[in-house]
Amino acid sequence: MKDLPEGICFETEEIKKEVIRLRRHFHAHPELSWEETETQKAIMEYLTSLGLICRPVGGTGVITEIRGRQCAVQDTEGDEVFPCVPGEKILGIRADIDALPVQEETGLSFASQNEGVSHACGHDTHIAMALAAAKVLRENKDVLPCAVRFIFQPAEETPGACGGGVICDDPFILACTRMIAIHTWSRIPAGQAGICAGPVMASTDTFEVHIQGKGGHGAVPQEAIDPVPAAAEFIQAAQRIVSRETDPFTSNVVTIGSVHAGTTWNVIPDCADIMGTTRSYDPAIAASFPARLRRIADGVALATGTEITVSYHKGPGPVINDGEAVKTAKRAAAPVFGEENIIEWRQMVGEDFACYKSPKCLMFLGGGLPDEALRWPQHSPHYIIDENVLVKGVEYFVRYAFEYASE
Repeated sequence: MKDLPEGICFETEEIKKEVIRLRRHFHAHPELSWEETETQKAIMEYLTSLGLICRPVGGTGVITEIRGRQCAVQDTEGDEVFPCVPGEKILGIRADIDALPVQEETGLSFASQNEGVSHACGHDTHIAMALAAAKVLRENKDVLPCAVRFIFQPAEETPGACGGGVICDDPFILACTRMIAIHTWSRIPAGQAGICAGPVMASTDTFEVHIQGKGGHGAVPQEAIDPVPAAAEFIQAAQRIVSRETDPFTSNVVTIGSVHAGTTWNVIPDCADIMGTTRSYDPAIAASFPARLRRIADGVALATGTEITVSYHKGPGPVINDGEAVKTAKRAAAPVFGEENIIEWRQMVGEDFACYKSPKCLMFLGGGLPDEALRWPQHSPHYIIDENVLVKGVEYFVRYAFEYASE
């Protein structure tokens, strides 16, 4: 592991206080996906105050760059075109910036001021750590041996047309030779870091199933075509995809999250509607789900006399950490967390960090409180994390830049 240059010190309270201050500001002012206009403004104002050039990306996102002393092309004041030099190492640091449609119930003094919207997934912490890292690297650009590009990405929480999928082909982002990101995680004890190679987050697809029957009186079912038992058969068969059609040593999920049919006790409804999601670490299995669900739909329709349509929507694929990027991450993380606190951690939830095409590594930053009863999961209205860990995320970002440049 490489020592940080003299002058970069994380032992003082200055950086810790700054990252917490930033986090509390963004926590109090959350905005939904594709609506992050004030968030974007605040990010750009902060970066500009550091003397950095930045520009919007994806409508409500922001990109900026810090070029170190060894870069072939140095910063040009007023130049809004970020240079791309063949063969140059460029580290991309990505932070997602959107919030969720969740009413916060934490009781924090800096709780959300926007009714029905909150940072219940920790994206406020991601913004704060990236901004604080940009501040440290900007102040020490004379000893920074590579280029670092910061991507503040909108709309991670939107399935389908997610922010990562929209901006991943931006030339500025494609030019990054390595990408890293942090996701704070309340289920991991504060002070630990989850880093491992291979799949760490799952594909995130969604589907809707419409079952068309023929309504009638509940007492004379022979005069109707009942969509309710058809829905039940479809749900049961869908569950067997994982239990009987995929390798038990792979990780896959088919979840039905919504079922709607009928309005009262003695009427057979005309139709039933089902909504669900599929998850997998394996891109090939993820690609197979649409055909499997349609095969089930055709069989149930034939057996029940109903008409069944399946609408399937591809989301981000699995996040697959690159082996070399993970080696660098572990070297960067060791002096921050201690090697004994670097753990393997994977989740079946999804992340559009998967959309980025450069070799990448996503690290889970443990933020769980000492009392396990208070380690509310992501997306909970009670979600909170230990703010004291955020400075460790900043240090990790900074150390990663120097480790990567020295390889």
